[in-house]
Amino acid sequence: MAFEFTGKIDSATFVDRENTIIEVLFKREDELHVYHLPVDYGAADFQGFISEWSMEAVERETRVSRRLEDEAFDKLIQGRVAEELAKGQRLLDEQDKRRYAIANREMDIYKKKLEADVDKTDKERYQLADAYKKQLEAEVDKTDKERYELVENYKKKLEADADEIDKERYELAEKYKQDLENKVDKNEQERIELWRLNNPISSAAVVPSDLLMNADKFNDNKNFLFDLKLAMFEDPTIAAIKDKTTKLSIRKAKTIYEALELYCQIKK
Repeated sequence: MAFEFTGKIDSATFVDRENTIIEVLFKREDELHVYHLPVDYGAADFQGFISEWSMEAVERETRVSRRLEDEAFDKLIQGRVAEELAKGQRLLDEQDKRRYAIANREMDIYKKKLEADVDKTDKERYQLADAYKKQLEAEVDKTDKERYELVENYKKKLEADADEIDKERYELAEKYKQDLENKVDKNEQERIELWRLNNPISSAAVVPSDLLMNADKFNDNKNFLFDLKLAMFEDPTIAAIKDKTTKLSIRKAKTIYEALELYCQIKK
């Protein structure tokens, strides 16, 4: 037997907490309609319903529906509670505001009275403190003046002693520096002479004077580069240089061009 909801059921849930009435929503001409169906296994419409819709589905949809309803109810209650709390808080704030205003007025009166008493006491204390301060300042100025004169005299004595010591140390340092430079120059000359004895000729066909025409050819020739550096050190301008750093830069030159560049900078 067909009923108006047969083949058109959209959902079904219990409408009462005792689960005795089922609310069946079914579609007809694209509109939802309601059919309240008592749970009666002997009724024809109920048998027609369970033939296409299980009670497990009804119970499942009911649980979901009731949970949503409970959540909505909880939110409603929470909203009302929050509203009442806010209302109560506003009343408390208003009361606190009035009490605070009264307390402020009373506090201002008491504060002004205290300030008047304090101002009078502070004035008296200030006068006493100022007089005592002036007395202390006079005594301190006298003591400071005596200490300053003693310190200045001691400072001048220390400066004189330090100048004498610094002068002696400077003279010793200059002498030691000159001795080291003379020793280095002597050692350098001895190394040059020793190298000349062991290497009488850098190249059978090339001497340093041929550098401008053969620089590229002999740029990687270590013996020629060394011979060129020796020739530079024999130059009176280079030999007269006291700055060891300048001479060291020539010794460290890796190529003929680098050595010539340093040489030209000095000669300028």
